[in-house]
Amino acid sequence: MADDDVVSAEEKEEPPEAATTQEPAAPCSYFWPPAVSARYERRGKLAEGMFGDVHRAWDRAGGRMVAVKRLSGRNEEPFLKTGLADLAREAMSLRACRGHPCVVELVATHADTRRGDGDCFLVTAYAGPTNLRRYMSLRRAERRPFAEAEVRAAMRQLLAGAERVHGAGVLHRDMVPENVVVDYDDQTTLYRICGFAMSESAAERAAGRDDGGAAALASPSPYRAPEVFLGARDYDGGIDTWALGCIMAELLAGDGRPFFRADEGATAFEKVLHVAGTRGIVEWPGMQRLAGPDLAARLREKGAATYDGCLRKVFPNKVLSKDGFEVLSGLLQTNPKNRLTAEAALSKPWFRQRRRFGFRGCCFRP
Repeated sequence: MADDDVVSAEEKEEPPEAATTQEPAAPCSYFWPPAVSARYERRGKLAEGMFGDVHRAWDRAGGRMVAVKRLSGRNEEPFLKTGLADLAREAMSLRACRGHPCVVELVATHADTRRGDGDCFLVTAYAGPTNLRRYMSLRRAERRPFAEAEVRAAMRQLLAGAERVHGAGVLHRDMVPENVVVDYDDQTTLYRICGFAMSESAAERAAGRDDGGAAALASPSPYRAPEVFLGARDYDGGIDTWALGCIMAELLAGDGRPFFRADEGATAFEKVLHVAGTRGIVEWPGMQRLAGPDLAARLREKGAATYDGCLRKVFPNKVLSKDGFEVLSGLLQTNPKNRLTAEAALSKPWFRQRRRFGFRGCCFRP
């Protein structure tokens, strides 16, 4: 299938400046189908995930740079098999969020129908050369930690994007640094949300779609909200804002690694309880229903019901101001009922500092 209402189908010549800056196409073990290769000239590889890879390409019809994401139609190392339903899910989520500057822009979709296990292709506007994971690693290698003002600018953009996603009735469910595209120069750093392969719409939730457990475990464990660890299936946008809180903590920590990563000493969930505290999750009415009375009783017996965690010790005032900590602790609230939504987070005083524009959610000049 193809989505051609975004750009004109009329062929346009590539401008001279684009022709002079071409980089050779990256070596690849497969060929794009004729309909795709005729429209897009493949350039360098941008990323690779569990479902496929992403290349920078020149869109001959649209006259601009794009990112072409290939979804593998068959099981092949290292990709998982995807199909038209997966393409449709991601495309519809992006279409629902269309027009927001902090979410990548959908350009077109294509499917290789020459074979039953053909690949699918999702095309978005080119949004930047790297993802947030690699950008954090670059900053660490250059010994340039993120100042609080930079973290505030990044979180304003990501929360503005999440507000649009949730307002469109979509849960992202895989809000990780690898799914944030970063474009930067000496003056500005722009962050855009991408990677909607695991997203879920309000219609799918209302229909009670059963996806074999993927819904409950969509996010990788270092970004998984406490209620999802406990097996909740009736979650809401709080699972995305929790993950954004994890990203905020990583930007502040500056070591380039997941904040709640598991290690030999503790699982990711144990780290969540230790750092973010157990008071919230124990007070959450859904905990006993999901975890059973035994776990709730053990936490209460240990006095964990009154334990507030050590998040402030990890990020003292010299690292993060009082207003900034209000946002971080609100996003990393273990009680999902008390966790900040994207809209509520953006209304906090931290985001009203040094603003250059008068409307909330602007993400071009934080």
